Amino acid sequence: MRTKALTTVLAGALFAVAACSGEAAPPPPPATVTVTPAPTPPPAPDAKTVAWLDGMCGTLFGYVKASNEHASKQGSGVEVTRPWLSEDLGVRAGLTGKVVDELNALPESPVPGGDAAKKSLVDSYTKARDAATEGKRKLDASKSPAALDAGLKALDAAQKPLTETTDPFASLKMDTPELLAAMAAAKKCAPGS
Repeated sequence: MRTKALTTVLAGALFAVAACSGEAAPPPPPATVTVTPAPTPPPAPDAKTVAWLDGMCGTLFGYVKASNEHASKQGSGVEVTRPWLSEDLGVRAGLTGKVVDELNALPESPVPGGDAAKKSLVDSYTKARDAATEGKRKLDASKSPAALDAGLKALDAAQKPLTETTDPFASLKMDTPELLAAMAAAKKCAPGS
């Protein structure tokens, strides 16, 4: 029993000596504070750029909407008659003419390359308008069956902008923060506007 008590005392003493005579624990590493700069807020959109983009989008999306509404009123399986074709050519001439007028009314583009893109669209819609106007004039002036065929070709030409204008800004580099902010602020450029 004495041996057991002596062993316990010696083990306790050794533990105490080891704990007291050991090297001091290293101090904790100093706390490092990393300061992350606040993210730079996106630039405020330029009002002239937003207005110009809204003008472009509003004109083109307005045309698509009006054209689709006109087509939906016609229904499917419409019999192509001289009066129907004459009326449809007149509507197409009016719709495309409105696009030409609205695009021409836009101020000089603040977007690099915007004036060239606008001119391309004006040229396309002018051709469509002129084809519809001339097709209607010829159809109304002639009673020959060939005039009906010519009127249908004119109608096809008048509808080209619907199939050709998918992205009016495809030729523009809209990749700067300023242009991206302006595009996001242009409400008439939002899908479904």
